[in-house]
Amino acid sequence: MDNLFILMLLYLAYTGISFWIFNANFLSPSFVFSLSLSIMLCLAYYTAINLGMLFAINIETFTVFAIAGFIFLATEFFVYSSHSADYIQNNTTQLKAKNPKPLLINWQIQFIYTCFIAISLLLAIYVLYANTSASTWGARMTQYKENLLYHPEVLKYRFIMAQIYKINIVAMYLFGYVMIYNLTVCNVHIKNVFLYIIDTLIYCVYSAVTTGARQTSIEVILFLIMIYIALNMKPEGRRKIRKFIFKASPALIILASLFTYAGKFVGRVETQKSSLQNLAEYICGGLYSFNLHINEGASTKLWGQSSFSYIYAIPQNMGLMPRTDDIMITGEFDLYGNTVTIFGRWYKDFGSIGVYIMSCIVSLLYSLCFYKKIIYSNNINNEHHLARIFYCQFMTGLIWAGYDDRIGSLLTVQTVFFLIMVSYLFDLLIRKKFRIF
Repeated sequence: MDNLFILMLLYLAYTGISFWIFNANFLSPSFVFSLSLSIMLCLAYYTAINLGMLFAINIETFTVFAIAGFIFLATEFFVYSSHSADYIQNNTTQLKAKNPKPLLINWQIQFIYTCFIAISLLLAIYVLYANTSASTWGARMTQYKENLLYHPEVLKYRFIMAQIYKINIVAMYLFGYVMIYNLTVCNVHIKNVFLYIIDTLIYCVYSAVTTGARQTSIEVILFLIMIYIALNMKPEGRRKIRKFIFKASPALIILASLFTYAGKFVGRVETQKSSLQNLAEYICGGLYSFNLHINEGASTKLWGQSSFSYIYAIPQNMGLMPRTDDIMITGEFDLYGNTVTIFGRWYKDFGSIGVYIMSCIVSLLYSLCFYKKIIYSNNINNEHHLARIFYCQFMTGLIWAGYDDRIGSLLTVQTVFFLIMVSYLFDLLIRKKFRIF
């Protein structure tokens, strides 16, 4: 058996062990982390012949992945063991809330935001055309994406569009949570969340145009799914989750095709490959790139410049640090892109030991700071609404683990803005409490 096949079996085992140890918790950090890497490895193995080098991972890559995955799982188990009595008690306690009330946002506010997101989409299209000169939509998107990555200073209206984008992210995640909570916990009729559904659809198109990528649209859909799971993690709600997964499984085939068509929309090169191969190239490119550069070892000039490039960008943008090529948020493209799995940037900065330390730290933070309080809380009501929103939003960093490092992107001013504004708007629009920071 080759290294890829053994590694795939190992991560499938990590996923199963996590699912068993942590009481079938679908939002356990190690379960999400291991599942993400398992899916990537399964796709890589299934399409190994078509993806060339992906099947031939070397022993160094195997070792780093195997040990880091074990450390991530063991760290959460340590946290779990330290609080086992609380976990067991909360996991078997019935919900305190009886007949929970829907979260209500004034319908005028909902309508105003629907108009705002629609106008944002029109502005995004205008800015796209104002900054590109190609003859087709796909070519314009390709040109715009390249400028976003490598020459953002040449783009017109970049600052104002960035601020509008921040507002829309905050509103979308808050309104999305309200939509899923009301549908799931309060069983409201779907007509009562119709504007939220419209907002979500418009946002998916808007974010794709604004960022030139599919990831932001995918992330909001994943966020809504995670909220649904988080609201049904008690024993009496697990049947609903299993039923949801069973019904949603056939939709994966449709989503794979939709992913390919979405790629054309954002300017990706059209190929004759199947939807599965396109999806595999997208998700497995990080493994290919990591394996390609594994023998280079730690190779950065500044401490943590790849892992913490978003932090370095703050003093750069403030003029406190010169802009140089030593700090790159986006690396050079290899055959299947510039992603390197969650381990790649850690390895580039700190080597294999750094990967193991970072795996431990990330698992500890997710497990200790969020997991126990949010998922195993025995109260589904008010005091944990914001905690669920933040946990499920941050969880996207682990969902992308098999693809690239999204942990570093959480260490930004935008994340601080998100936390503050979601909290403020939740108080203002839902709790009807006005406060000044």
